[in-house]
Amino acid sequence: MLRLIFVILLLAPGLYAQPEGQLSVEEKSEITDHLTRSWDKLENLLAGLSVEQWRYKPVDTVWSIVEISEHLEKSETSLFGLVSDQLTKSNPQPEKAREAGDKTKIVMDAITSRDHKQKTRPELEPTEGYDTPQEFLESFEQLRDTSIQYASHTEDKLRHYFISFGPLGELDGYQILMFMSGHLERHIQQIEEVMKDPNYPST
Repeated sequence: MLRLIFVILLLAPGLYAQPEGQLSVEEKSEITDHLTRSWDKLENLLAGLSVEQWRYKPVDTVWSIVEISEHLEKSETSLFGLVSDQLTKSNPQPEKAREAGDKTKIVMDAITSRDHKQKTRPELEPTEGYDTPQEFLESFEQLRDTSIQYASHTEDKLRHYFISFGPLGELDGYQILMFMSGHLERHIQQIEEVMKDPNYPST
């Protein structure tokens, strides 16, 4: 009951003024839900895979599930560091908030679509990987939990920090966190493509 009253107070107009640039209660809820759901999908997909399934490559030019997973871990580390370390230590640019507008849907549509594929940066390429899915899941869970805790509790003015993000233009900290979760969803689709290959091991 106390939790319900607290949430009502947060959302009630006039009773709670969100500091400019900080994430609203709704935004924190959206990003933490998204980060949690995409992690749950990945965990359910990989749990119980055999070593043969984990390392299966449809063709030499297509990543195996272990290679996709290693790329995901490197990308999660890079993107979260971009927000929590680099971005929030830059100068806030509140004047860009109105110019940038809310591009979150555009960002999510772009990153989750597998229609357009492009080669990743060399430092995010898989190299060694994990011996088993369970080893990877245990490691990645810690990374994702750190991201979720940050997104749900941060007081950083993420809506006032911007960085140029390739074809997507200027993105704020919130949009980069959403991009990070969408990036996981994109590669979940890639894992599912590997699993649908006719020669994918049944066990």
